[in-house]
Amino acid sequence: MSDLKPFLLEITGQTEFHLGNPSAPISVDIAIGYRNRITEKTEKESLLYASLESDKKNGITIQDIIKCCTEKEVLIPEILNAVAFKRFSVTYGTEGIKSSEFKIEFDCKININEKYFNAAIQIDSQENDGIKSFSFGGVLKIDKHYFSLEFSKDKDTWYVYANYQNRGEVTIDLRAIAAKFFGDEILYKIPDLSFTLKEFKTFLLYKKEKDTSGLFFGMGAGINLDLNDLPLAGPVLSQDNAFAFKEVLAIYCQGSFVKEEFKRFTGLPPVDINAGFNISTQLAINGNEEYYVLNNVTEEEYETPTDLKQANTTAVAPLGDGVSSKTKWKKLDKKIGPVTIQRLGFAYQDSRIIILMDASMEMKGMGLQLMGFGLSFKLQWPPSAPDFYLDGLGLSYKVPPIEISGAFLHSTAIYDGKTIDVYNGGAIIKISRFSISAIGSYAKVNDEASLFIYGVFDGPIGGPAFFFVTGIAAGFGYNRKVNVPSIDEVALFPLVALAMKPEKDDGLLSLLATLEKPMKNGKKPIEISIGDYWLAVGIKFTSFKLIESFVLLTVNFGTQLEFAILGLSRLSWPEKSMTPEPIVYIELAILAHFGPGSDVISVEAVITPNSYVLSKDCKLSGGFAFYTWIKGPYEGDFVITLGGYHPKFIKPVHYPTVPRLALSWKISSLLSIKGEMYYALTSSAIMAGGKWEVLFKTSIVRVSIIIWADMLIFWTPFQYYIDMGITVKIEADIKIAFIRIHFSFEMGAQLHIWGPPFAGEAYVDWTIFSFTIPFGDTSRKEPKKLKWEEFSIGFIPQKKSGEKILETVAISNPEPTNITISNGLIEVKSESKFPVINPCQLAITIDSFIPVLLLKINNQEVTGDTVMKSEIGNTTYAQRERNIGIRPCGFKKGTVSFEMNVDVILNNSKMPMQVFCMAKGVAEALWSGEESKSNNSNPGTSKVIKNVLSGLLLQPPALPEVSQIRTFDFSKLFDAFDDEFLWIFSLAKSGEAYHAFEVLGYYDEKKKVKVAGILEKTYEKPKVIELREKIHTLLKEGFDESFPDIDEAAIRKNMSNEEEYFKGIPVICEIGKIPQYSTDVK
Repeated sequence: MSDLKPFLLEITGQTEFHLGNPSAPISVDIAIGYRNRITEKTEKESLLYASLESDKKNGITIQDIIKCCTEKEVLIPEILNAVAFKRFSVTYGTEGIKSSEFKIEFDCKININEKYFNAAIQIDSQENDGIKSFSFGGVLKIDKHYFSLEFSKDKDTWYVYANYQNRGEVTIDLRAIAAKFFGDEILYKIPDLSFTLKEFKTFLLYKKEKDTSGLFFGMGAGINLDLNDLPLAGPVLSQDNAFAFKEVLAIYCQGSFVKEEFKRFTGLPPVDINAGFNISTQLAINGNEEYYVLNNVTEEEYETPTDLKQANTTAVAPLGDGVSSKTKWKKLDKKIGPVTIQRLGFAYQDSRIIILMDASMEMKGMGLQLMGFGLSFKLQWPPSAPDFYLDGLGLSYKVPPIEISGAFLHSTAIYDGKTIDVYNGGAIIKISRFSISAIGSYAKVNDEASLFIYGVFDGPIGGPAFFFVTGIAAGFGYNRKVNVPSIDEVALFPLVALAMKPEKDDGLLSLLATLEKPMKNGKKPIEISIGDYWLAVGIKFTSFKLIESFVLLTVNFGTQLEFAILGLSRLSWPEKSMTPEPIVYIELAILAHFGPGSDVISVEAVITPNSYVLSKDCKLSGGFAFYTWIKGPYEGDFVITLGGYHPKFIKPVHYPTVPRLALSWKISSLLSIKGEMYYALTSSAIMAGGKWEVLFKTSIVRVSIIIWADMLIFWTPFQYYIDMGITVKIEADIKIAFIRIHFSFEMGAQLHIWGPPFAGEAYVDWTIFSFTIPFGDTSRKEPKKLKWEEFSIGFIPQKKSGEKILETVAISNPEPTNITISNGLIEVKSESKFPVINPCQLAITIDSFIPVLLLKINNQEVTGDTVMKSEIGNTTYAQRERNIGIRPCGFKKGTVSFEMNVDVILNNSKMPMQVFCMAKGVAEALWSGEESKSNNSNPGTSKVIKNVLSGLLLQPPALPEVSQIRTFDFSKLFDAFDDEFLWIFSLAKSGEAYHAFEVLGYYDEKKKVKVAGILEKTYEKPKVIELREKIHTLLKEGFDESFPDIDEAAIRKNMSNEEEYFKGIPVICEIGKIPQYSTDVK
C-alpha cells in the first residue's frame, strides 16, 4: 500500500474566473479546495474543486459559462438557454480522466411544459486532440423523487429525457406526478394508479421544436399473470410461458410521438404514442418479445380520488358489445401447439386492460373456434387475478359422409333497465343428400323464460320442375319478437341466411353473432319482448334448376299482430355442371309487411349487389316497391315504382326510396356502358324513363354517347310531358413535339312534347350553332276540363249489370257507395240470399267513393258533435274537411254539393240508429277544391286531403238498461292517491296470505283444531277498517253522494261464512294472468 497521507486544502477569495478563454472572464467569489487520498479500492484520488458565486444582480447563464471556457460556439439545449444562476462549482479530477477535463454543476429551475422544476445541472467538458466538447446532464427533483436528465437534439428538435433513479422500494402515484407536468385537469383524464415496488419504470420525455412542443409521462412495471384458467386454451398458452405478459406501462401524452423518436433513449417502448391516455404492453409469444400499444384508450372522466377494489378471484364472463366496439385489432398469425391466434385485440374499460384473441384449436379431427376469447386485468401492482372471457364456441367435425358443425354464443342484453344473460346456439348436420340446420336462443327475464327455436331441413322433397321443393323451415318464439329488416338486409337476415347460405358464409358463429347486432332500424333481428310471440314457416324450392328461392312467412302476435314475408331468389345460368362460373347471376330480395297496427301495406324487392350478367364486372342493381296506405295520415294514397321516380318529381317523405333499375359494365379500361330505367305510378301521375351512356376513353381521345328519355303523365287534369334526347361528344388531346392540340366536338338533339293539345319543340345543338323547331300549339293552353260523366266513368266504380249479391259481406252495391255488414252476420240463406243477423251485434258500414259534405239520417242532418272516427284520431262531424271539389272537372270549393241521405226503414217506419261517421284521406289530385300548381318544370308531389267524411257506421239503438246498478266514470281513478294503496305482485308474494291454504283457514290434524284464515283474522282489525273507510271516502269523492255506504254487517256475515261465500280458494295473481294454485295444501 502506498504511504500517501490524506491531504485537504481550502482557499477562499475573489477573482476573475475563466477556463480556457481569458477574453471572457467571470467576476466571482471563489473557494478552492484540494483533496488527496486513497479510496476504499486502494486507488489514488486527487481532486481539485472550486465553489464560485457571481456578483451579477441577475446571475449568470450557461452561455456565460461556455464563453469563459472556449471561444468556439457550443450547442446548448434550448431548455437551458434561459436558465440563470449565481452559484456553481467546478471539479477537476484524475480518476480515469485527464486533468484538462472538468465538470461544472449548479442548481436552477428549468421550464418544462410552461412549468418550473428544481434541477441540478451538470456540464461535462472533455478534450480530444485539442478540441473541447461539452455534454449536458443533471437531476430533476419532483417532491421526493429524482430523475436523471439527458439532453439530445435531432435536426430542429430538442429532447429532454428524465428517467427515474431507483433507490430501493418506493411508492409512485401516477396522478400526483403527472399533475405536476400537465396541471390538475389531468386528474380527470387518467385512472387512479399507484404502486409500491423496488423495480419499476417511471420516465418523462419532453420535446421542443420551433413553435410546438410535446410531453409524455409514463410509469409501469413487469407483470406476471397466471393463464392456466383461461378457458380451453389456458394450459397450452401457459406451458413454458409460450404466451406471457412481460411489462405494462401507463402513459399520458400531450402531443404525439413516433417510435423512431424513442430509439435514442433506453427504457422507452418502441411504439407510436398519441395524445391522451395510452397503455403499452410487452408480450412474449413463443419466446419473441414485442410491444403493443392502445392509443387514446378512453374519453371518460375519472372520479378523483377513486377507491376501486378488485376481488382476487377468477371469473369467466361474456365480453359485451361495448368492449367489442372499442377493440383495436392487430394481425398476428401465431401458432402455439394446437392453438392458432390469428389476431390480437386490445381494449380498455372500467380501469381494466382487455386482451382478446381471434383464436382456434384443432384436436383429433375436431376444430374449435373461440369467439370473444381473452382476458382482462386491473391496471395495478401487484396484479389481481385476471377475468377471462369466452363469448362463444364453434365446433366442426368432418368425417365423410357426416359433417357436423355447432356453435354456442353467450352474450348479455338490457331489458327494462336490467342486464340479463342471453344464450344463443345452433347446429348443422349434413348427411349425404340432406342437411338439418337449427338455431335458438334462451334468456330468463323477471322469472319468465324467453326463447325461440328455428330450423331448416335442406334436401330434395319433390314437386313439378317449376316448383321443386328442396327444403322447409319452421320456428316459433315465446316472449320474443321478430323485427322486420329493411329490404337491403333481407339477404343476410338470420332466418333467411340459415336457409340460403350467403356467398360469403362465415359459419354458425357469425350467424349467431348477427342475432345480437342491431339492424338499420336500431333493433336486433329477434329481440326479447315479454308478452309477444311469433311463428314462422318457410319453403325452399327451385324452378327448372335455374332459380333457387326461399320464401318465409313470419307472424308476430301478442301485444300486436304483424305479418311479414321475406324472400330471396337466385337465378344462376348456366348450371355449374356446364360451366364453373355462370354468365348470369341475379339475386332478388323480397319483403312484404303488414299488420293491423300498421298504416301501410308494403311490398318491396331489390336486386342485391351480388348480381351480374355476362361478366362480374357487369353489375345489376335496382328495386321495386308497392305501398298502399290503408289508414293514418296518408290513408288512400298509394305508389307502385320500379326503379324510382321522374327526376323532377318531388318524392313525398312517406314514399319509399327505390334505387334505379341499372346496369354498370366496365368492359375494359377503355370502354364502359351504363344504363338505368324507372317506372312509377302514384295517385296523381304515371312516369317512366331511362338513360344509357357509352364511354370510350384512351389517353388521346374520349368519346361518349348519351341517350335519355323521361315521361310524366298527370290525369287530374290530364297532362303529359315527354322529354328525350341524344348527345354525342368527342374530345381529343394530341401532342406533337412541344405542341399540344385540344379538339372538342359535341352534337345533341332534344325533343320536348307536351299536351293536350299536342305540341312540342325539337332542339338541335352543335358545337358551332344551335336551333329550335317548334310544332303544334306551343301556347301551352290550360288542359281541357273533364265533364262529370267522363270523370265518373273514369274514377268512380260503376255498378255492373246483373251483378249478384255475394254471400260473404256485400249485400247491395248501389254505386258510388258500398254497403256491408261489418258485424253480426250469422249466415246467408242459400235460396233467398237474405242474410240472417244478430240484432244485438249488428253493424252496417257504408263506404262512399265520393267525399261527403252533408250527411243525413232519415232526412235529418246529423248533429255537429257526432263522433267521426279516423286512424289519426277521433274528431266530430263539425270538424270534417269541406275544401272539396273536383279538380279534373274544374269544380272548385262551393260549386259542388255531395250529400248522402241514409233511410233506415222497418215495417214501413223509419228507425233511429246509432251513427258514427268515418273519415279518411283522399287524393288531392281528384277531390281538391283548388287548382293544381304543378307543371312540367315542377311536377309537384302526390298529396292527400285528410279528415274527409267518407262513410258511416250504423248500429241499432242501445238496449234499455234492465239493471238498476248505476254506471260510474272510472277514468278519474286511474292514479294512486296514496302509496299504501299501491298493489305490487312481488310484495304480495312475500305477504302472509300468499299460500292458498292460509286464506280461508284449515284444520290442523296434529293439534286437532281449526286454524283461522287470513280473511277471518284481518277483516275486523282496526287498521283494516281504517283503510276500508279511507278507500270508500276516496271513491265517494270521485263519484257522487249516491255511491253506496259500507255495509259492515254484510261483510261480517260473509267473512263468518267464508266457505259458503267463496266457491273456490282465492289465489293472489297479477291482472290478466292465469292463477297458479299452490300444491302445499294443509
